[in-house]
Amino acid sequence: MKKSLLCALVICCLATYQSYAQIEWDAEKFMPLSEVKKGMTGKGYTIFFGTTVEEFECEVVSVEHNFIPGWHVVWMKGLSDNFKRTGVAGGMSGSPIYIDGRLMGAVSLGYFNQREHANGFGVTPFELMVKVAQRGMEPNLSYAGAQLFNLDASAAMHQYGLDAGQSLLRDGQVAQVPRAFDEMWLDSVTDMPSQMRSAQLSIPVTLPTLNSEVIRFIKPMFDKLNFTPVQASGGGGPVKESPVEEGQMIGTEFVRGDVSFFGYGTITYVDGNELLAYGHSASAEGNVNIPLSGGYVHFILPSRSRSSKIASPTQPIGTLVQDRDPAIAGIIGKHPSYIPVNVNVQTADSKRHQRSYEVIRHRSFSPIYTGMAAWMLMDTLEFYLGNYTLNMEATITLKEHPDLKKRELVYKNIYSSRGSPGFGVMQTLMMPMLQLALNQYTSVPVEGVTIDVSIEDKRRTARIQSLRMDKLRYRPGDTVEVEITLQPYFENPIVQTGTITIPKDVPEGLVTLLATNASFHESWQRNRAPLNFRHRNINQLVELLQRGENNSEIIMELFVPEPGLTVQGEEFAHLPPSVMSVMNTAKQIGNSGYTMGTTLHIDKMPTDYVVYGSGMIRFVVDKNAE
Repeated sequence: MKKSLLCALVICCLATYQSYAQIEWDAEKFMPLSEVKKGMTGKGYTIFFGTTVEEFECEVVSVEHNFIPGWHVVWMKGLSDNFKRTGVAGGMSGSPIYIDGRLMGAVSLGYFNQREHANGFGVTPFELMVKVAQRGMEPNLSYAGAQLFNLDASAAMHQYGLDAGQSLLRDGQVAQVPRAFDEMWLDSVTDMPSQMRSAQLSIPVTLPTLNSEVIRFIKPMFDKLNFTPVQASGGGGPVKESPVEEGQMIGTEFVRGDVSFFGYGTITYVDGNELLAYGHSASAEGNVNIPLSGGYVHFILPSRSRSSKIASPTQPIGTLVQDRDPAIAGIIGKHPSYIPVNVNVQTADSKRHQRSYEVIRHRSFSPIYTGMAAWMLMDTLEFYLGNYTLNMEATITLKEHPDLKKRELVYKNIYSSRGSPGFGVMQTLMMPMLQLALNQYTSVPVEGVTIDVSIEDKRRTARIQSLRMDKLRYRPGDTVEVEITLQPYFENPIVQTGTITIPKDVPEGLVTLLATNASFHESWQRNRAPLNFRHRNINQLVELLQRGENNSEIIMELFVPEPGLTVQGEEFAHLPPSVMSVMNTAKQIGNSGYTMGTTLHIDKMPTDYVVYGSGMIRFVVDKNAE
């Protein structure tokens, strides 16, 4: 019995030791920077094709201290023909370099537009990389992903959703001129130091398509993270499992399944179930919990600028636990879960397609990659450009949370235009997921996403051309008939009649009738009463994320210029000035605020088109009107 207890205690202690073990410096295995001298020759190991690690000869050119403060670089040149054919390449990051049989460091740098076959490269000393492992080799179970972008998601949704067409309201102007979403991103990103930006090898990220619209959208984010988009198939290599050893490919499948986004580099060192790779960071988020996968190299694409490995993911191999400037560190074994996304698409030929993919759990990546993957699926199944109409229903299911009253966000809408049909799907998914991910109240993980889409290759859009009313004076309680002339795309104008009832308690005077499309109406309301859109807890945020009208409806609104008051998200109209003054006291701010006018009543009129434009007519409410 005593022997059994002793054995169990030893096993427990060993298990505890293994779980907290970390790669240690070993002078017999590793060469310190102090011993590296100009003219020394060494051997590098990387994959040029498939999963076979090849050796290449190299020579020390110089040692540069504090290339970036605290980060020293060994500059080398490749001597072997296999290296000279391609030069240093994206995806070689982490390729181990040995001198005199000891591991000296990892390939990490390479300037653009080198002459002489681009055979110069920089090496991160391994003694810097070891320090990353010594920060701890346990996954951060509370990790949710850093906020990588200084983006006000609500402002982005507001600005990006504005009506792009001619409007009869304010001569086509709104209170704030909308800007494209990528322009706001460009304003928000902060560039790395130019020296580092030009030299650090980028992380290639495979995408299933290099549609120019997709690349234009994703470019600001990729530039910020030093990612380079390349076109390659996800899981499309002939090998489904690759070794986990020095010189092999390693990376993160941001998206996997029927769509794959795979960012990759090279393993530098493996010790038991722990590894170091890249020789630089992935996104420099510190102690993380991110999936790792192996990879297969199809070929190295040579370039006069800077070459790049073209690779596909193989099998999941473990978890990235440290992501810091000199290296990434991971443990081999289990990996974190993904967000499942199921997509059902009926294309214009009436055929049905079922697709699915999984997205990494990350505060910044999940919303963007979920939307982008859906966008790419739409393009792949149908077309990049052309006239289309797309009906969509999307459900974002949230994990159970004690503070949440509602777990499902459901979005039904129709999009129609000329261009990529997947863009509307991307925007619908990305914006609420981004808002939830960046909320300041509590962590709200997404459990799954379901998308149902039907597409027809016809454009069904119409612009509001004019409004007409029978008279200009009405009594309180009257029903107003409005003739709205629509100009459909490549069709003759049509007239639809809508009705809206004037409330019986409306004060006499001038009233404005607005007839707008859904996105313009949303922007108008946000400008008119911004405090109505200020959430104060997670449930109010969820409710606001379910706002929004259908794009095929004309929103009719009765409005008066009389100011109102919003108090803690609730709007009050027709208040005496003295009451408003007391409720909106100067002793506090943020809980209340005035509105720019008061909405009296809203009605909706369905159409067979996606509606653009807006218009307005002013009339008089008079209890003595005929």
